[in-house]
Amino acid sequence: MKKRGIFSLVLLLTISSLYAAEAIADLGTAFELVIASAISSDAQTNSSSSVSVISQEQIEAYHAQTTAELVGKAIGTSFNSVGSLGAMQNVVIRGATSSKNLIYLDGVPLSSAHDGSFDLSAIPVDIVERIEIIKSGPGNLGRTNAIGGIVNIITKKGVESQTPFSVSFENGSFIPSLSSEDLLSILDSQKLDIAYANNEIIATVGGQIAQNAYTYDNGTATEVRDNAQLYEGHGSFKVDTRVNDTLSFQSRNLFSYRDLGVPGGLVWGLTAEDKQKALLAGTHNTFILDDPADVISELQADMDYTYGRTFFHDADYQDSIHNTHKGSVQLSGIWNLSERYTLTTGALYSLDYVDSTDVGKNSRQTVSGYAHAGIYSSDGQLSIFPSLNIAYLSDLATLSPNASLGALYTINGDVEVRATVSYAERTPTFSELYWPFMSNPDLETEKGWNGDVGVAISRENLSYEGTLFIRDIYNAITYETPTYLPANVAHSFYLGTEQSVSVSISEDLSAQVSYQYNRSFDLSGGQTLRDDVEVTHVRKHTVKGAIFLSREKYDLTLSGEYLGGTSTLNEALLINVSGTYRVHDTLSLYAAVDNLLNTSYELTGGGYPMPGVKVRLGGDVRL
Repeated sequence: MKKRGIFSLVLLLTISSLYAAEAIADLGTAFELVIASAISSDAQTNSSSSVSVISQEQIEAYHAQTTAELVGKAIGTSFNSVGSLGAMQNVVIRGATSSKNLIYLDGVPLSSAHDGSFDLSAIPVDIVERIEIIKSGPGNLGRTNAIGGIVNIITKKGVESQTPFSVSFENGSFIPSLSSEDLLSILDSQKLDIAYANNEIIATVGGQIAQNAYTYDNGTATEVRDNAQLYEGHGSFKVDTRVNDTLSFQSRNLFSYRDLGVPGGLVWGLTAEDKQKALLAGTHNTFILDDPADVISELQADMDYTYGRTFFHDADYQDSIHNTHKGSVQLSGIWNLSERYTLTTGALYSLDYVDSTDVGKNSRQTVSGYAHAGIYSSDGQLSIFPSLNIAYLSDLATLSPNASLGALYTINGDVEVRATVSYAERTPTFSELYWPFMSNPDLETEKGWNGDVGVAISRENLSYEGTLFIRDIYNAITYETPTYLPANVAHSFYLGTEQSVSVSISEDLSAQVSYQYNRSFDLSGGQTLRDDVEVTHVRKHTVKGAIFLSREKYDLTLSGEYLGGTSTLNEALLINVSGTYRVHDTLSLYAAVDNLLNTSYELTGGGYPMPGVKVRLGGDVRL
């Protein structure tokens, strides 16, 4: 194909075809890493939502390279990726693409009105304490739903320590081919992080570099991926302090900068001179007042601001620059009603402002109010959770409602039956509304219904969780061919189940296996269920499992996943192994082998091969 020459246009076409179009969705995953016999989650408090949690212990066991990889461990959750370190990574939940999912960092929404999605590669793994994935209803956030789901990334807090300083490091190596110029792949990536964590403060600074020059099979020959390099730096500062007996203050501040090439092998013919740079900076500040009045048990005020800048350089055309600003103020309260009733209400004002060489200058003010309640029976067995949010968007002059209703029934304390039904909307982004020659100012909101019913059983050494889910997404936005103009013409329907079993064989040994069946139907263009047309890229079958061995001095983790094939993606079997050796209380070393079988596969299609075998050696020193 001839070079298009317009880098920004190429990227929009690529991103929209991979992530924004309703007719295209990525694989479904069935996995929740369980080390302990039970996992408690704030997301499951006062909620019947379907929730998976990636704990801090799980994060340490896997030694994942990216936050997206951690999100992909949860049952029903996966991620799109266009390559290795630094490449764009967006979350997919039960087949719903990134624009239909909400990403939060410590309860603060990160998605911008510019493009409606968020690249998880901007969040470094080293600052993450745990991740909560809400696949139905509002979960603990209470104030909103999503057509797809919600990912809430919680960052680490400072704790009292005799060794407050830590240094973590890693070198990543690809298996070189026979040609001498590939020998540098042994030193393909390096990472260094320095952190201080003590009492109420935690601060981190670090970075990584990578050439991502791995070999891949293009179908006719073996090539080395080029122009995919990464130079990344990040810093964070978080304080969590109590001002007095009734008032506490939290502040989280994050900075991330990435200088990237453009992964080679694209059908659009991007050259080695093309590149991109991305900056993200944000602050989140919270005041919490305990018992301000007899009828209010807690009053919380949040103030947030996030700035993003993305720069694309096209050697054949012109530069493209996108500046995004997002600020919000929120006031919420927990009402003191009775032991049988809980109620959280709140009001939120947010401002999205975009200054873009392609989209222009646009702003969106959003005013919303929400209520989330819990109603409990006298014996404590039955709980009902209604939730409602109504938002007004200034630029579209429209009201956007979402609501959910859930129920939770507990039997004998170790068996829970839950059910949730929810409705949500997604408003069109500035890119969909105003991008030159590829927009539609008359777009309407996307709409979606979700429902699931599940049972969870927990015994001393065995736990089981099974869920049946259904999803209907209509009036969805997709880029029609051959014009590539967006329109509300997509309609898709999903029906599936998630099954997961975890067993503690002994104090040192545990295992887990999960399976997801996700049957999708593309109902666009008047198609019906009888036509039996599947949504592109949605894997019907996914199996994942893991074995964990933990001893006094070392931990070993062996994991595998089978990704079923689709009409556009081949099936794949992936095996990973990692191990940690604790040399001393202040020194630990680890080794990880990713894609042990050297499987050739793609997560999105379109010429984005994923890496083969990669060996990573690293460690952590505490001072």
